[in-house]
Amino acid sequence: MLFDTAGSDELLSRHYKLAFFDIDGTLLGLDGNYSQRVKDAVLALRQAGIRTAVASGRPRFAADFLIDQLQLRDAGLFYTGALVQEPAGDVLALHSLDDDIVQALVMNGREQGLYTEVCGLNEFFVDQLTELGMLHAEHLRVTPVETDLLALRGRFPVIKILFAAHNAEEQLRLQALEQKFPQLVFAYAKMAAKPDWLFASVISGAACKQQAFDLLLAYHGVSADEVMSFGDAQSDMIFLQRAGLGVALGNAAPEVQAVASMVTSPVWEDGVAEVIERHLQLR
Repeated sequence: MLFDTAGSDELLSRHYKLAFFDIDGTLLGLDGNYSQRVKDAVLALRQAGIRTAVASGRPRFAADFLIDQLQLRDAGLFYTGALVQEPAGDVLALHSLDDDIVQALVMNGREQGLYTEVCGLNEFFVDQLTELGMLHAEHLRVTPVETDLLALRGRFPVIKILFAAHNAEEQLRLQALEQKFPQLVFAYAKMAAKPDWLFASVISGAACKQQAFDLLLAYHGVSADEVMSFGDAQSDMIFLQRAGLGVALGNAAPEVQAVASMVTSPVWEDGVAEVIERHLQLR
């Protein structure tokens, strides 16, 4: 148990009404699964009357198993903020990418030799399912459709483009690609099982996480001080900063840990469960 902040118990003894959970590297560990301890803790939090929700870069359809199994059934955030939704169905905000932008991103991804996924509301697509793609699909627990990505134009709203780089050279190409599209949001994250890989979720510039956080506060009727948020990635930093209790996992990068209220143990040591258990003891 790290709780690497003075006054941890004072923060943990406060009254919270809503908890947001990132998924990969926060709830799910190196093997892509959650532990029984984490499941028990999240369910206990809900049983204590605290609403629980997802705040993740994952598409909604790749989070459904966790929503069901961990009862993360309250309105939350998906696609790194491009979709704000009540799991029962109500869409609070949706920001899709322009067709021309999608075409340009796909073509640039091909030119740079980057693994690319195109994500809609209900499924996702790849040109070819590579070894990297197969591991990512296994991690998401959803298999993509193989097709010519450029042929998808106009068929459905594209919510997110995901690029993946699995070595330093590809990461440099990915970062150079970001410079070509300053109007878009590039949210970076890593897979706990493959720490050398880098993923970039590319979404509309209109998908502002600050606004999404405020929208969710209003929808739930809570203040920021009544929210706890758990995360490990750069894309989680706004929720960690804004929440009354922002908890970074011990496997998070130093810059992510720096903005959190406290740092708990890594995901493989059940860091989420440690915080919840202590909070419920102190309530």
